[in-house]
Amino acid sequence: MSLELSADGDVAYEDAVAVLVTALDQLGARIHRDLHVESSHIDLSADPQLANTLTGFSAFADECLAVLDNPAVARALATCRISQTR
Repeated sequence: MSLELSADGDVAYEDAVAVLVTALDQLGARIHRDLHVESSHIDLSADPQLANTLTGFSAFADECLAVLDNPAVARALATCRISQTR
């Protein structure tokens, strides 16, 4: 019985990791498409306050999204992908 619970727990963990990474990746794509100062089509020249706000937000978003490059996250994703192909 404990093996079944462990297996179910592993599946729940893998599903949770996949859902979180997908959501974070989609959020990052949306930020870069619509709001990021380096890639958006917003004219910030007329509003210095908005430019400062979006510059700070963009830097914060980049810091948060960097977690996707973390080796521990990459290992967890690789483990999830291997388990899902079995």
